Amino acid sequence: MNKILKRLLTGVLTLATVFTALPTTAVHAAETQYWTESEERVGIVEKVMNDGSIGSTFNEGHMTVEGEDAYCIDINTGFKNGYKTRSDASTRMTAYQIEDVALSLEYVKQYTKSHTGLSSQHAYLLRQLVVWQRLSVHLGWSCDNVRASYDEISKSVQDEVFAGAKAFVRENKGRYDCYGYIYTGEGQNLGQFFAELAVGNGKIQKSSSNTTVTNGNDCYSLSGATYGVYSDKGCTKSVATLTTNANGNTDTVELRAATYYVKETKAPKGFQLDKNVYTMTVKVNETTTLKVSDKPKVTDTLVELFKIDMEISKATPQGNASLEGAEFVWKYYDGYYTKDNLPSEPTRTWTTKTIAEKDSNNEVHYITRLADSYKVLGDSFYTQNGTICLPLGTITVEEKTAPNGYLLEGAYMQAAGSSEQIKGVYVAQITEDGELAALSGSNQYSVLDKVIRGGVKIQKRDLETKDTKAQGGATLKDTAFEIISLNDNAVLVDGKLYNKNEVVKTIHTGVDGIATTAADTLPYGKYRIEESNAPEGYLTDGAKPIEFEITEDGKIVDLTDEAHSIYNQIKRGDIEGVKIGAGTHKRLANVPFRITSKTTGESHIIVTDANGQFSTSSDWVSHKQNTNAGKTSEDGIWFGTSTPDDSKGALLYDTYTIEELRCDSNKGMTLIPAFDVVVSRNKVVVDLGTLTDEYEPEITIHTTATDKVTGEKSIVAGKNVTIVDTVTLDGLTKGTKYQLKGWQMVKSENAQLLIDGKPVESNYTFTAKKSEMEVEVSYTFNASALGGKDLVTFEELYNLSNPDEPIKVAEHKDIEDEGQTVTIEERVIEIHTNAVDKATGKKMIVAGKEVTVIDTVTLDGLEKGTTYQLKGWQMVKSENAQLLIDGKPVESDYTFTAKDSSMEVQIAFTFNASELAGKDLVTFEELYDLSNPDEPTKVAKHKDIEDEGQTVTITERIITMHTTATDKATGEKTIEADDKVTIVDTVTLDGLEKGVKYTLKGWEMVKSENAELLVNGKRVENDLTFTAEDSKMEVQIEFIFNASELGGKELVTFEELYDVTNPDNPIKVAEHKDIKDEGQTVTIKEKPESPTTPEEPSTPTKTSDSPKTGDNTPFVALFAMMGISAAGLIFAEYKRFRRVKKSD
Repeated sequence: MNKILKRLLTGVLTLATVFTALPTTAVHAAETQYWTESEERVGIVEKVMNDGSIGSTFNEGHMTVEGEDAYCIDINTGFKNGYKTRSDASTRMTAYQIEDVALSLEYVKQYTKSHTGLSSQHAYLLRQLVVWQRLSVHLGWSCDNVRASYDEISKSVQDEVFAGAKAFVRENKGRYDCYGYIYTGEGQNLGQFFAELAVGNGKIQKSSSNTTVTNGNDCYSLSGATYGVYSDKGCTKSVATLTTNANGNTDTVELRAATYYVKETKAPKGFQLDKNVYTMTVKVNETTTLKVSDKPKVTDTLVELFKIDMEISKATPQGNASLEGAEFVWKYYDGYYTKDNLPSEPTRTWTTKTIAEKDSNNEVHYITRLADSYKVLGDSFYTQNGTICLPLGTITVEEKTAPNGYLLEGAYMQAAGSSEQIKGVYVAQITEDGELAALSGSNQYSVLDKVIRGGVKIQKRDLETKDTKAQGGATLKDTAFEIISLNDNAVLVDGKLYNKNEVVKTIHTGVDGIATTAADTLPYGKYRIEESNAPEGYLTDGAKPIEFEITEDGKIVDLTDEAHSIYNQIKRGDIEGVKIGAGTHKRLANVPFRITSKTTGESHIIVTDANGQFSTSSDWVSHKQNTNAGKTSEDGIWFGTSTPDDSKGALLYDTYTIEELRCDSNKGMTLIPAFDVVVSRNKVVVDLGTLTDEYEPEITIHTTATDKVTGEKSIVAGKNVTIVDTVTLDGLTKGTKYQLKGWQMVKSENAQLLIDGKPVESNYTFTAKKSEMEVEVSYTFNASALGGKDLVTFEELYNLSNPDEPIKVAEHKDIEDEGQTVTIEERVIEIHTNAVDKATGKKMIVAGKEVTVIDTVTLDGLEKGTTYQLKGWQMVKSENAQLLIDGKPVESDYTFTAKDSSMEVQIAFTFNASELAGKDLVTFEELYDLSNPDEPTKVAKHKDIEDEGQTVTITERIITMHTTATDKATGEKTIEADDKVTIVDTVTLDGLEKGVKYTLKGWEMVKSENAELLVNGKRVENDLTFTAEDSKMEVQIEFIFNASELGGKELVTFEELYDVTNPDNPIKVAEHKDIKDEGQTVTIKEKPESPTTPEEPSTPTKTSDSPKTGDNTPFVALFAMMGISAAGLIFAEYKRFRRVKKSD
């Protein structure tokens, strides 16, 4: 019933508001009058005050002026139909107030237009409400939240509209032209407010003025250009700023309809700033697009390349080379790159060539640049304003084809005044420099090429033989050749420039007759080579000049074939002389003389005539007659391989040895000693004078044979023994050449000693320095099979005055001569051994998978220098049988060469002794002579099963384990009963076999039960696999488990160690399982119970509804209407109450 009473009071207040709000303004008859009226009712209004109370409730009508919508602008005054006077709203309101109301109305109009669910009455009511709300704010009515009854229009719609109107006003200030009218007269004042859109849109569309340059080039971007939009021509009053995107378009900016002035304030990347001012006219509700373009930044300062000869540093080619026609490949990339990251494909490519051009000083330069006159092929050039240019980006240039006569290899570019040499590809960037584009580096470079250089090789040949070898004692060495330039351009040789027809180089032949330059001596061009000095022993006859060209780099022009060689005639002469006997001066006929070249060894015989005379001259006997027969004085002489020519001397330029040969005419005489004669003049006969022979004396021989090493008369049998026979000779002729020949005889057989079917013999050649001399003759041979035999040395002495016909002048061959006899004794080799463990040096070895027995063997009686092989094997003493491991004998061998007769060597035996514990092993050896590797000879052995020195004993391997188990966290022997504990067992192992792989397995035992610890039905266990690095090691193994239920128990760790060398068959080698071992035991402590903490009491949530303050509604006249209203409210409440009851 309180609510029903409240509603009755609210209705009464509404009626009171209507009557108290009646207009009181007087009518002004002199002004234009407008009919105003309130038509249909649009809905109930609740005048909600700013303090939350409802000031009044009333039913609002639809106000019109001359049939057009108008709105109440005085909520506190009642309305009366009638005429009112109109005035401009600006006379009663500020522009801000007018805009606020007009924009609010505009928003509601737009809202209701788009929300078709609202009736026209509610649409009008919403407009009226926002007018009141805005005016309440401006005029201080204190009912800023006036609203329609929520039964009329839902709260959500009203909230949305009122919030939207405020936002719309904020967002659209200045976008509309707002104005209005105020209608005043009797009763409530009305108002009309209008908001007309006053803005349009403007934007800019930017483009490049040279798309050929910029399209696809990331060095240019239309993005980021900034334009100022100004309201004055002077561009001082900015109204907006526009920035372009990558397509050159700006965002659309909203502007009031007018004419604006646009100027670029910041150019985009790669473009010049546009200094023009553009006009842009913006119309209401239209978008104006201003199209502009920027000029891209380019450079027309291009690189010029000047071709230079690298060696003389001038634009002057050498020899027949040219600096014109060098081709360069230019590549442009539309991005900034370095030499290291150039793309595989350029944007554009051009090939240009160097052209000869004269400068103002009439000097010739060889130039190329990016221009049509130099272009060979490639893409079209970039241009701007009709000029060839380069866009921003990267340009490279590289010489691809060297000019004629020059090399690409080693070429480089260099800027003037710079020491930097740019080899290969030159890379430069064209970058922005203010409003311009600048080319990095210099714009002029010299390109220096190295001229092609080669050499020449000329052969000096003998004119007679056409051969490259000199005849006789002459030489082709030191022939001088001059190389002359035949080129119009100067050439640089050995650091000096030479002009045409000048000698640029003198070269000399070596012993092979070849003269050569280096492979880089002569620049590209044409040359002539001339002989300027003949070699020793030759005439200048036959030498002719030869022309040649250098066209390939590093190549030596070969002029060594017969067609291009230069020939010379060798000098030739003759000799003559007379042969007589001593005393009587009898002329000796038919005595042969051997003439031998000391240089070549060529030898021919000339024979004296009946008068003892001889001559090689063709005037004496034709060279062509029985040439070099050497039988009679009528046989001709000719040295060399050419055809005999009687116009020349018989003997080549050389030094010759003249040697008298033994014959019947000089038998019993001492021949004159050989002598030398020099033939050095062409066509000159050398007179040897008179050559006289003396008579020979008798010669005796006495000898003594001994061992070379010991000097004794006995020698130990060996493969390499030497007998030295010391021979005393008496009666020698001083200056005569002799040969002593000797050989070995077997005394018991009185026969010559043969080794491998060959006699053991030797000889010694000497020239007698006096009549009595002592000489030694050595005999080295294999005496290994001659033990027990006596050997006797026999000798013969020969006179070698005529080497072709030696004469035996003495001998000594007596099989019974003790002085000539030596005895060969048998060789005996002894072996002594000592076997030990390699690791310890002891006779006891611990059983293991890899043990090594070292047998130290002392050998006595070896033959020094002989190669031996010591073979050994292991024997099982108890079985007197060879040791077999996996069915194979344990054996080894050692090959060595004896450095002395007595040596100590070692031989190793490595094997698996795991299963041999308790056995004695004995090492057996045999020694073999490997002089014939295909048939080794056993020369000694040592095989004594009882020899202690050769014996080792294999002992059992015992591995011991010592352990300590602790808490990993504390290192203590007690552990808290937690849900995750870790026991660390530290295990010390002794007796391991180094290098063997082991697995240590462990598990936890419950001491009180002497049983395995099971947690969740599973054993607490772990294992660790490791390879023994030493015989004694310490390892750790961890056991992690839940011990929360084990409080008070003692746990003991058990371990087993396995050898896992064969993973498929592990072998247990040790264990440690002592349930009483304190070191292996840890104790789990009891876990104390913790008291239960009570839960905190819940704090009840207290919700307090503040009572709403009701409004006192004043009661005024018209009780009939109040009664009707009250009755309606009572009836409505009654109906609602009935519905509630029914729902209950």
